[in-house]
Amino acid sequence: MRRLPGHTGLLATLLLIAAILAGCSPAVTPTAPPTAPPSATSVPKSATQTPVQTKAAATPAATMAPTAKATTAAPYYEGKTIEIAVEAAAGGGTDTLARIYAPFFTKYIPGNPKVIIRNQPGAAVANNIFYAKAKPDGFSLLHSSATAISRQQRKVDIVQYDVTKYRFVATLSGGTGVIIVRAGQKARLTDPRAEPLVIGTKSGEDTWQGPLIWGKEFLGWNLRWLVGFGGSAEYELALRRGEVDVFGTGQGFLIERMIQEKTGEPVVSVGTLKDGKFVRRSDMPNVPSFEELLGNKKPTGLPWQAYLSWVGPELVDKFLAAPPKTPDSIMGIITDAYVKMTKDPQFDAQIKKMIADTYDFTVGKQADELVNLILEAPPEAVDYTLELERKFGIIAK
Repeated sequence: MRRLPGHTGLLATLLLIAAILAGCSPAVTPTAPPTAPPSATSVPKSATQTPVQTKAAATPAATMAPTAKATTAAPYYEGKTIEIAVEAAAGGGTDTLARIYAPFFTKYIPGNPKVIIRNQPGAAVANNIFYAKAKPDGFSLLHSSATAISRQQRKVDIVQYDVTKYRFVATLSGGTGVIIVRAGQKARLTDPRAEPLVIGTKSGEDTWQGPLIWGKEFLGWNLRWLVGFGGSAEYELALRRGEVDVFGTGQGFLIERMIQEKTGEPVVSVGTLKDGKFVRRSDMPNVPSFEELLGNKKPTGLPWQAYLSWVGPELVDKFLAAPPKTPDSIMGIITDAYVKMTKDPQFDAQIKKMIADTYDFTVGKQADELVNLILEAPPEAVDYTLELERKFGIIAK
């Protein structure tokens, strides 16, 4: 299995984006990978949902070392329950990854606590509730996606949270977004006389939409948006029913399934940043990057800065966080367990099966670093994006 660079690779990519936005050259200091761990168990049933299986291959990143107090605090979790709030409906990638995590936290956290999943779909719902009500006692975690970061970056009015205040356990990325078009409908994308292709989205803030928004603006793509969905599982179902024509995901297994079943076809991806340009994802060599499709119509200056700031969160993809002010001793226990699970062959097999063949992750303080770097987008770039969204009716004027 091919392994990706760990935190250093992700941070290098984000620093490169930041450097492009700022007009300077990035410098990256490599970080040493963490030490190894053991193996895994079965997913316990959630209080409200049944577990879903998941897919990938991994490379660890440096982790926040647990303190002496954390390593001796095994009794703290004995007989206790950890609840992971998931800002997505059951069955999508965010939910699936949380359900993969659950049994491995039970296995590797001293005291072997029970872990349950609570789905709270809806734009900003889980983040708002978690930020306002979750106690920093180690028994409440949040699993969300880059969309939550993008919402805050864009100052969306429903945001009542601040991700920079979270204590990050980890981020995990299984690949940047790929745009799927319903089988047989691709020609409508570039035919202005045809009925516009309908894009299914939560509330217009999904980070995989970068190629669609800029594609409509600079390539004249024939698109319109339909908001109100709960996540990728709902997008896929709506596409199968013919209720929408387009959605995006970074999940290799989902893309593969739709190709095999001939229900949808990938037409473009955000791509992978290499030498300052977005190129094709190595696992999808037949799918062009959006930058490649733009060709000589690629914008410069502020429009391209805005595009880079939009797709930046794609490089984080999913994140797991504890409430603000969670003590270091508790964070040490949780992050140590996370690093151990990433070395577990059973964890690797489940990610490979259900999420992606290759993935990248950061842990603890370095996850904090990545998220803060993304949120440093120039305000004028954010304003440009908001204007495009209003222009296309994605958000209210």
